[in-house]
Amino acid sequence: MTPVRKSTKKSSKTLVKPPKSELYEVRRSKIQGRGAFAIKPIRKGQKVDEYWGQRITHEEADDRYKDNDARHHTFLFVLDDETVLDARYGGNDARFINHSCDPNCETEIEKGHIYIKAIKAIAPETELTYDYRFAWQDDYGPKDVRYYTCRCGPRSVAARFSRCRCICARRCVSGWRATT
Repeated sequence: MTPVRKSTKKSSKTLVKPPKSELYEVRRSKIQGRGAFAIKPIRKGQKVDEYWGQRITHEEADDRYKDNDARHHTFLFVLDDETVLDARYGGNDARFINHSCDPNCETEIEKGHIYIKAIKAIAPETELTYDYRFAWQDDYGPKDVRYYTCRCGPRSVAARFSRCRCICARRCVSGWRATT
């Protein structure tokens, strides 16, 4: 469970600062914004970090991050049917591990904790990634595709979708090419 300490004020909570990882550091990423990069060799099967964040309900997550025209950046991770971790509050650097369709890490949920584990040997200077398993909505349109599209591979939208297995939208993209 993510540690939470109650302060002396009634009904307020102070999140405990998570420890820094000795395996990676955060810096600019070619995939998206900032990313996590190995600073020492990581062996296959090794736990890289635990994903930390404030535990909230799905309803709280929806209220905090309403979909609208403005781009918002979220660090939400679904733990179970009742709980989401919001790493914007009390999160650690694991929130900067980007998505990839060809990841070198995976996530595991154990006893209420989310761990990132290496699924292959990772050399220093390699960006750490895992598959976000993003749930594609059938009613997404071209604007949504530009917002949620995978950025781990080729730069063009059509090329991304032709090689990306994470978003099952190839059937939609072909119809949008003329409008994007």
